[in-house]
Amino acid sequence: MEHYLPKGEPKGGGHRGFALPGFDREAWMSSEAGKNVGAMKAIAKQYPEDEMADGVLKYWAENGVKKELFDAQGEGKYAVFTPLDLDVRKKYALVYLNHAGMTPINQYETCGFPMLAGKEKFICVCPWNGGPSNDQVETEFPRILDALKERGFPIDWERVYVAGFSAGSDATGVLTWAYADRIAAISPSPGANMFLKGRWYETPDAWNGSHPMPMICVAGTMDGGDRYPLDTQEGIDNYNIWMKQIVKVPDYEALTLEASQALGSQSDDPAKQTFGMDFHNTYTLHMEGRRWYVGEYRSEGVAYARFIMGDGIPHTQTKYHAPLIWDFLKHFRRDTRTGETVYVPVVIDGIRDMDD
Repeated sequence: MEHYLPKGEPKGGGHRGFALPGFDREAWMSSEAGKNVGAMKAIAKQYPEDEMADGVLKYWAENGVKKELFDAQGEGKYAVFTPLDLDVRKKYALVYLNHAGMTPINQYETCGFPMLAGKEKFICVCPWNGGPSNDQVETEFPRILDALKERGFPIDWERVYVAGFSAGSDATGVLTWAYADRIAAISPSPGANMFLKGRWYETPDAWNGSHPMPMICVAGTMDGGDRYPLDTQEGIDNYNIWMKQIVKVPDYEALTLEASQALGSQSDDPAKQTFGMDFHNTYTLHMEGRRWYVGEYRSEGVAYARFIMGDGIPHTQTKYHAPLIWDFLKHFRRDTRTGETVYVPVVIDGIRDMDD
């Protein structure tokens, strides 16, 4: 697929924009969220070079997770994280986790999803995708999925989810356009730069999915790299394409730049204001000593697009990013016979019986 690649610096901010002006780094580091991020990254700092050191494997095992590394010597390497009590008589949801730009996978695996795999009983794969910007994600995705099948991992092929952060959101967008029939739901987070400059389509009518693609984005109000509200007409146009053609929000009314700016400056609703989006439904969560503003587009009472904004969060993933995303993704599956998007209201974890 020949991708859409705008010229020049991404309009949502630089690739390395950790935080907006005015960000108090010292206060962040002493906050609950900042401390959680530091604790998550500690194992990678302790073993920066040896990603399969005994101490690394022990760390994962103590948290109920088995780590394996495949094709370790090349650009095609990938790590797989499975519950220690994996039962090959069952089938498990798969999270394909696209890494952030310039971030080795042994650092990115500390983002929360591999840790969650042991508790929520799913399989998580963390691939290098052929380069520091997930350069070969289009070919690595099918290759790695085929390899996992050949290696005997008991994957639930109706529950393949794709997620990624920062440059990983671009990679998630690419896979959404190229492999809609193999993906049940996605999380390109924070998402702003994917709308503003992401490499994800050839032409606006290239989308070939006939059924909705559920989507969740988690962002932060102090993110200096992926910023909301979207501030260009091009970004708004791309956002409209995603909501109308990919998520397929029923009776979606296209957002204009002027309307988005008005919401961002005048709305009394914190979710609508921070995103500049006219959601169907909004509410506020309280975690890590801060507010998280949630906006949703719904169909028949079900949220098919969910946007979450953490108050004061910079360009990073906290302890609650992965659980928030997983809590959304796990309710959807892709019917392998019809391609239909199926919403399942009650889901305990990532396991299903083989005959389900």
